[in-house]
Amino acid sequence: MPTPKQSGLFAGLLALFSSAVFSETVIVNLEEPSTDGFYTGISNLRGWAVAESGIASIEIDVDGTYAFDVPMGGMRGDVAKVYPDFPDSDTSGFSMAYNYKGLAPGEYVFTARAISKDGGVATDSATVKVDRFLSSYIGDSSEVDTSTVSEVSFGDASFTLKGLTVEGHQWDVVMDFDTATQSFEIADIAELGAPDTGAVCPSSSWSSGDYTLEQNGIAREFRVRLPTGYRTDQAYPLIVLFHGWGGDEGEFLDNVTVQSQSDQRGYVLVAPLGLGREEPGNRLSSWSFQGSTTGLDGDGLNAAVSGDTNAICDDDRTPDYTYPSCGGIAENGCSWTQCSVDDVAFSAALVQKVSANVCIDSDRVYAVGGSNGGMFVWDLGRDERSAEVFRAVAPILGLPHRGYLDPPVSESGMPVISITGSRDRTVPPGEWGQDTFTTTSDGDVYYYSSASAITKVWAEAHGCDATVPAEPVDIGSSSMECRGWSYCQSDSQWPAVMDCRGDMGHVYNLSSSWPLILDFFEQL
Repeated sequence: MPTPKQSGLFAGLLALFSSAVFSETVIVNLEEPSTDGFYTGISNLRGWAVAESGIASIEIDVDGTYAFDVPMGGMRGDVAKVYPDFPDSDTSGFSMAYNYKGLAPGEYVFTARAISKDGGVATDSATVKVDRFLSSYIGDSSEVDTSTVSEVSFGDASFTLKGLTVEGHQWDVVMDFDTATQSFEIADIAELGAPDTGAVCPSSSWSSGDYTLEQNGIAREFRVRLPTGYRTDQAYPLIVLFHGWGGDEGEFLDNVTVQSQSDQRGYVLVAPLGLGREEPGNRLSSWSFQGSTTGLDGDGLNAAVSGDTNAICDDDRTPDYTYPSCGGIAENGCSWTQCSVDDVAFSAALVQKVSANVCIDSDRVYAVGGSNGGMFVWDLGRDERSAEVFRAVAPILGLPHRGYLDPPVSESGMPVISITGSRDRTVPPGEWGQDTFTTTSDGDVYYYSSASAITKVWAEAHGCDATVPAEPVDIGSSSMECRGWSYCQSDSQWPAVMDCRGDMGHVYNLSSSWPLILDFFEQL
């Protein structure tokens, strides 16, 4: 039996314990990332949270700035045993895959903020180190050379490789045993010095700025943006950015997320300017693609263009199209497009021009298009001239016109991540699994292939089993839902064809869509 002195002590401790725990409305525990942990790739972000009134949301801050929400609902029987009286304590876990390689090397503070249904708040933080090799993703195993390792040393549950060569640079790499994954993981990366190879691209001479390319007597304008720290002794992935109708070179390039993420991951960006319509002085720039014009897809007005035989506005192909703003059937200059230049040929020539002056990895050339530009980039996989140039495409809010469900021409298909908005009235994606077409509801009546219809056709080109519906894909984000097909002919960690949709209208939402697109490209 405790003495009075002991009883008083126990009472004090009990009061302190009660004040610290039981009177708390919200309790949160950030289990990963962990303090002093080291992260270099895609890894888990997880923990648990309970509240007397229930948990409303889990928010994650990175260095004091809100970054994203984390979904809850993971089974946590261990938490339920400790907090049986808290609602949903048995499903109090939160978890997602987080792309740490999207961060620049350095130290970061991750904070999990649990918000209860009655407004209570609790936080838990971890200070972690993020590092990586020069590239955020090493796509070719030949870039890694273990024969240069000069020394291997061993600790209790770790080993160190000194002088490992990756992409022409030498590194000291520490590997620690991780009990969660039951494997060795990178615990530290330290570069030894300058690269041991000479210039990869001795002819590389361009800097960030504006340039022109003459094609068919027209000076086509484009802007180049090199990543921070660009150097000629390594080859960089290239993304060509195609703006929407009436847009310009800055539509993507001026975005803060595009700039920061591209710098961190080492991407060269090129943004060409589309041509305006035929009317004098009209600079509502756009792109020509299947179904967009009477000139290039249609009525023989451009006899030099291969395949200029199908009339876009004939009654058989597009019987329902009406354009109030044009007073009827679309004609040249009235279908928000230019009809004078083959933009597929221009895109292939543009990549060739840039590659002759910037150090580009020809195996990692991608295209991203928004709205009108998103409609165009599908054609880059449908034409042999561009299909052999671009590794993958990413249309944002851009779907082919009704009736234009052509697959990619390559026997191996072309990877694509299609991003649409579930509330988009301009280019509506349709319902999940809808294999027909959709219709605009904001003025002119345009008909588009549904997102499910076009991605299904492209998935079939990859050998995917399209007889079963596309299944959800865990992309580690709560702001976007993605689906894809299984059993495809692809080495990608994700499905090679993905149909992703956000709760948004006709807006790019680049803060969410751009990192997702880069993740997709890097997993190919």
